[in-house]
Amino acid sequence: MLIRLLFVFNGLVIVKSLNQALVGQSVLYGISHLAKENANFSTCLEQLAHFYDAVEDHQTWALKALDASGSPGSGFFYGNNLWLGSYAQCEDLSNTKPFEISYESVRRPNATLYDFPPFNLGFAVAYFEHNSTLQHHTQLPLEFTIQLGLCIPQTCSTHDLHPLLENYVNQRSLTAQNLYNLNLNLTMIRSLEPTGLWLLQLPKTIIFLSLVSTVLILTIIGTCYDVRKHKLAKNLITGHRGNLTGKQSSSVELVSNSSSEVETIGTFGAILKCFSMYSNVKNLVKTDLPPESVTVIHGLKFFGMLWVIMVHAVFYQSDYLSNVPTAYRLSEDIFAQILSNSTYSVDTYLFLSGFLLAYLFFKSRANHDSVLRKVSQFFMMFLNRFLRLTPPYVFVILMTDVMYTYYRKASVLYSSERNEELCPKYWWRNLLYINNLYPRSEMCLSWSWYLSVDTQFFTVVSFLLILSTSKFKISAALTVLLIIGNVLATTYKSYTIRYIPTMDEQLTELDAIYDLPWNRIGPYLIGVVTAYIYVIKLKQKLVLKERTRIILWTLFPLLNLWILFTLYTRNLSVEFSAVYMGVSRTLWGIGLGWLIIACSTGNARALEKFLSFRGWIPLSRLTYCAYLLNPLLANMIYMGSNSSLNASKASFGVTTQGVAMTTYFLAFFMSVLIESPSILLTKMMFNKLVKSRNANAA
Repeated sequence: MLIRLLFVFNGLVIVKSLNQALVGQSVLYGISHLAKENANFSTCLEQLAHFYDAVEDHQTWALKALDASGSPGSGFFYGNNLWLGSYAQCEDLSNTKPFEISYESVRRPNATLYDFPPFNLGFAVAYFEHNSTLQHHTQLPLEFTIQLGLCIPQTCSTHDLHPLLENYVNQRSLTAQNLYNLNLNLTMIRSLEPTGLWLLQLPKTIIFLSLVSTVLILTIIGTCYDVRKHKLAKNLITGHRGNLTGKQSSSVELVSNSSSEVETIGTFGAILKCFSMYSNVKNLVKTDLPPESVTVIHGLKFFGMLWVIMVHAVFYQSDYLSNVPTAYRLSEDIFAQILSNSTYSVDTYLFLSGFLLAYLFFKSRANHDSVLRKVSQFFMMFLNRFLRLTPPYVFVILMTDVMYTYYRKASVLYSSERNEELCPKYWWRNLLYINNLYPRSEMCLSWSWYLSVDTQFFTVVSFLLILSTSKFKISAALTVLLIIGNVLATTYKSYTIRYIPTMDEQLTELDAIYDLPWNRIGPYLIGVVTAYIYVIKLKQKLVLKERTRIILWTLFPLLNLWILFTLYTRNLSVEFSAVYMGVSRTLWGIGLGWLIIACSTGNARALEKFLSFRGWIPLSRLTYCAYLLNPLLANMIYMGSNSSLNASKASFGVTTQGVAMTTYFLAFFMSVLIESPSILLTKMMFNKLVKSRNANAA
């Protein structure tokens, strides 16, 4: 009898120890234990108590729900705050359909009466701020936030869960709290709603879908109209050929009708044709260029965009990584400096923008226009740019707002980018192209700062170019002063904030060093100067001795390589960092200037041939749409995975390729459906304005 009592006592001790261990390891089990004490207060608490009893009875569905819920995992010291569990497993618990596998070859799990939950389950994510000093911190936005996934009864609202979770962490029931000396503060709970039906009722979604529908309808009508006109024109040519061969009687009526219909295209028809997918695709993929084009630009634009996409694919992973310090370790590799110092990919585009603007201006400038004509030209240049850029920009702002709203409720993962909150508030800053003048914490589409900077530089340089036609020395002096001012301003700012471009400081000082126009105008102005030298001074010709060519091809590439790799180890003084930050972007532009001039004047035949490959031309035309889309697509891919990511060279490589391919695939359709029509409509409007002005002048 005594032995039997000892066995019972030992069994009770073991069960109690197991319960305590589960309470300390599983937050879901812990709050269910608390709910059992107050089970009569709500349906949620009753079902949580039912779940607790089911776990005690080892019922399969309850164990699966427990297994699908998050708990402290390995890697906490290396920043693993994503205790997400398995959303997919929780969602599949009520699915009675068997897996489509051969159960003759694979053993089926033993069926029980408790394989499926007696009530519907949902998934929630709770967010706790922690104060651990044991973790490796890297100054990322979410590094003090623990994200916990819970497979809970669907009747449980965030209001029901909040007191349970708060009591649980306040009692320090979680083993990790005592092990890592954690104080946890519950900040937010999200109940996931993956169906998305709620999304269709939002005004922003209705506006976005209405816009998409309108574009698609116009595309269908415009394409049909264009194809019909194309066939009529073809028949017209066939009819004329028939006349020439003597078959006049059979084709006179056809020719007459065709000619009449072709000639009466009118303004409305021209507008419809702007939306023609048939013509827009033809224009996109054609590789014919004007005789005096700088063909290497297309290769530089395409490979520059691949660099930008690669950087964004890695940069926007940081919110979803379970091992951020590992990513920092990987960035210490010498070859990883291409990513670590990736900001120069943007300076490449700033240089190209300045070069193209000045190149086109110098090739077509008129020196004898009146002051009024020049002022008019300035505003027309700005208006032309605004009308070309803004429609695709508006489309992406709307799409980003809608998609972030959806993923905020449908994804287990949480992005520190709050576009669903910021875009409805601050979209007007984007459309005025001034959002880079505000903190990143208030920025809709954080990556769109570049469009604002580029537009601001376009405005300033357009003024300087027009001024140069009558006051060249003043314009040149202002350009030099702006370059010097850029160097001094950046050097001073870097020194005063004691800036050293380590990986974490590069991210935290974006507002101070990265986004502001006076810190970034250097390469843009170098692009303008390069165009002036190439077109005006060199007359697009440069003959060099072999020795001189070798020296220049040694110095300038070494300059760019020094800029890219000199930050390796990041063991720099504040003074050196300040000077480096002040001059590096301008020097980067100078290196690119030599590349453009050398390739365009026959001093780099092999490189010119590669960068001028006709296959790059259509891809370079997708640059704008690709830039707008790639960060959004990267975040959508990551949030859509519903599981944390792991930093490794292999995962970065695969992710980059996937984001790049998806970006260019969707950029093609965005360019054809939205960007091309906006460009054609703008061109048509300006042609009419020019004709009207010429008619009035006559």
